[in-house]
Amino acid sequence: MSTPYPAADALYLADTPGYPLARTVEMPGTVGYPTGSLSIRFGALRIRAEGPPQAVPGQEGTYRVPALVLTGRYALDARPDDIRDLDTAGNLRPLSDEAQQPTLPAISRPSVTPVPPDDATLQKWRDRADTHRDQLMRTENGQQLLITYGKNNETFYDIFDTSSTLRKNWRRNGVTRRMSEQTYATTDLQAPADSTDPVNDWTDPDQGTTYNAHAFIQYVNVTSALSFESDQAAPEDQDRYGEALDAAQQFATAVKDTGNDGERISHMTHQQVYTAVEEHSGEVRAVTREERQRYIGLVNGTYTTAPEDEPDEWFPLSTEHRERYRQFGKEAYEDRAREQAAATDTLHWGDCHARLDDARITVGPDRGDATVTLPALALHIDDADWQGPAGDIARERLRTMRFVQELLRDAIAETLRHAALTGIAGFGLPGDGRS
Repeated sequence: MSTPYPAADALYLADTPGYPLARTVEMPGTVGYPTGSLSIRFGALRIRAEGPPQAVPGQEGTYRVPALVLTGRYALDARPDDIRDLDTAGNLRPLSDEAQQPTLPAISRPSVTPVPPDDATLQKWRDRADTHRDQLMRTENGQQLLITYGKNNETFYDIFDTSSTLRKNWRRNGVTRRMSEQTYATTDLQAPADSTDPVNDWTDPDQGTTYNAHAFIQYVNVTSALSFESDQAAPEDQDRYGEALDAAQQFATAVKDTGNDGERISHMTHQQVYTAVEEHSGEVRAVTREERQRYIGLVNGTYTTAPEDEPDEWFPLSTEHRERYRQFGKEAYEDRAREQAAATDTLHWGDCHARLDDARITVGPDRGDATVTLPALALHIDDADWQGPAGDIARERLRTMRFVQELLRDAIAETLRHAALTGIAGFGLPGDGRS
């Protein structure tokens, strides 16, 4: 039995939204609908300290709380989620029997949104894009390029329409808008060839990001969103997101073959881009199922294979980009939890708890900010009464999904940071009179 430190005040966390767990799950007969989506929410969350804060020898401004105990309540919720029998995301053909089955267990600080371009600017950009599309249609390779990568236009439109996380990241810091202005300024087909600057000879004046680096960041954002949706979507929608993901990687591979990626820059004018299109063989390596699963695993935070252990022919992803996938996935998961429709039924509720040993806090010299370092959170949920497919799937997803516990851990860290800066008893810097 844990013993709270009596001099420390209790800290309270805000109730969470319902974190999504699974879709089209077979429901118990008590709820009145055959299949539904599952989510879990937490409330009455309280943190207590075990032991007084202790200074860490040799580390100025750093101290530790020997242990933190989190307690609270959970609710496992459901709402109707029918299995469609037509492929409404494709050609309206009847879905396969497999696609019509319920989901089964495996074992059986914010940035300011930039002002968008005005209508006149958007129109001139569209007109320029249409001009280049017309130019590409005059050659066989150009036609093949547009046909090949136009197959997934509807899915790319949908992903921007449905993913608020993608829209936020796409617009972040206004880099994409400024990059678009650079693209427009260097792609005038009427300009003399000797007066055209390379399209990708540009560095963002505000963020210091190169054209290629930002293009690859946006590749990561788009493929992150497609991977997230492929994993979260209803079964009948998963393939189209996966196919768009494959197409995005194949295009990035073709670009990489010109000597351009997130780190390398081979300056090219728009005339040289057309030459590269005409000289391309038209052959691009197909994306394997295992390679597609890498993206989904990165976004879910479950992919652990090191870059050097992957097949040599796979599209390379740096350590930084892998972390971007993971962060995007966590952000998308939290956004989805806030935006999803409210649950209609609670299947189970009960207690939850966790213990975090050796929490460390470092306070700045002027006490204007603090950094909190916590161990991994292992949340224990009283799930003894969970039964049937809904209980099995919820238990399985909580075991394999990292984001529920990571988001709770982030909330604990932010609460501790606030407690440290405001000097709440038991959590402030040792010796400040309140610890």
